[in-house]
Amino acid sequence: MEWDGRALRLTQLDCLTEPDDIIRWADDAAGNDAVIGIDAPTVVPCVAPTFALTDASDAIGMRPADRLAHSLYGKYRAGPSPTNQSPAFWNHTTRLASALANLRFLHGDQLAPQSEGRHQIEVHPPAASVQLFLLARVIRYRRGTLAERKEGLRLLRGLMLDHFPRLIPKLDLTELPEIPASGPDLKTMEDRLDSLMSAYVAAHWWYWGRERNDVLGDAASGFIVVPHRRTADLKLADLREELKGRELLETHAAPQPIAQFRMWLYEACCAGLAEPNAMTIATVGTDGQPSARVVSLSQVTNDGFAFYTNYRSSKGRELAENPRAALVFHWPEIGRQVRITGVVEKTARADAEAYFEMHPREAQLSAWASWQSSEIADREFLDARVAKLEQKYGEADIPAPASWGGYRLRPESLEFWQSRANHLHDRLQYLRHPDGRWVIDRLAP
Repeated sequence: MEWDGRALRLTQLDCLTEPDDIIRWADDAAGNDAVIGIDAPTVVPCVAPTFALTDASDAIGMRPADRLAHSLYGKYRAGPSPTNQSPAFWNHTTRLASALANLRFLHGDQLAPQSEGRHQIEVHPPAASVQLFLLARVIRYRRGTLAERKEGLRLLRGLMLDHFPRLIPKLDLTELPEIPASGPDLKTMEDRLDSLMSAYVAAHWWYWGRERNDVLGDAASGFIVVPHRRTADLKLADLREELKGRELLETHAAPQPIAQFRMWLYEACCAGLAEPNAMTIATVGTDGQPSARVVSLSQVTNDGFAFYTNYRSSKGRELAENPRAALVFHWPEIGRQVRITGVVEKTARADAEAYFEMHPREAQLSAWASWQSSEIADREFLDARVAKLEQKYGEADIPAPASWGGYRLRPESLEFWQSRANHLHDRLQYLRHPDGRWVIDRLAP
């Protein structure tokens, strides 16, 4: 896999099992900055008491990292297996790790996110699959009947195609080889999918480090890197990261700015932002002094952006003097902002009254109690007014104050700003021409 600054790309899907072949490939193709994920023990401590030996003549027990993996992932049937291996197997894999170390592939258990240099880590694909794909138990594809193995591989292949493009870091993966029919070819497919998972875990470790991965053990006694379980919170964080990393291109932008804004607002809502409809509105009175404050967008239609307030507030007075304004939506969690300018007009009285009726009763009383932007003696003044209003209206409906209503900004220009690396952000500006057409221009960042 290669990282292009935005996504991972699969450059080759194969499985090398012989250490000499792996070493030659690593030396020739890995480059100076690479992380290799190895699905086998890379570190075996030499002190015998650290092992639970079952047959000292030809078997060796589990390392502390293996035991910890069993305790964490055994409930998913995804612990390291088998618990015992012959010394020949351990020597086979640790010799590979030593040879890679001679090629400057250091043990990466302390790797900082997105570090330079060559590193190697030990991975465990079954545990990684249950964590990344949020499985209740590991997929069985290496044991069982031919039909069971084929079904397991079919399921794993589908999960990889579905999930890898939606994870962070994103892997652009649109196709994988079909599941073969014969037993020998199944083994090759099993090895290929395990290699793909091992490579992705290596990339995930390089991208996130310990923020989203667990390191079981250490380089002295043996370690395994396993991604965190992809819970709903992580899915939400992945969505935010994915939106933040998108491009904003003319070919992908909607021809109408309101349609583009609605799409971005929808994505901000899906990303779980606390106040996606919060917007800064800037106004200027006759004194030429700009002022700005944050209000809530109440409605967006093809006619513009509506919000409600007190007409006697400072912004209401400034809009009466100069009915032009600028809006800014800022969504830093997804690396976006929208700037809008235009002419402001009052909404229909019937619209304001209908919107007022949807407010909680306490908010309706507050609209009557507050003479917005005027000076008051103290907090008790407000509380006393609310108490009097509660007595006045009792259980009766509360009408909208005459001084309370809506404004609609009819846009003349909208700029969509998408963050990009190295401050080379994307900026697309929509300008309305006198004939009503919208023209899209790209602005320098």
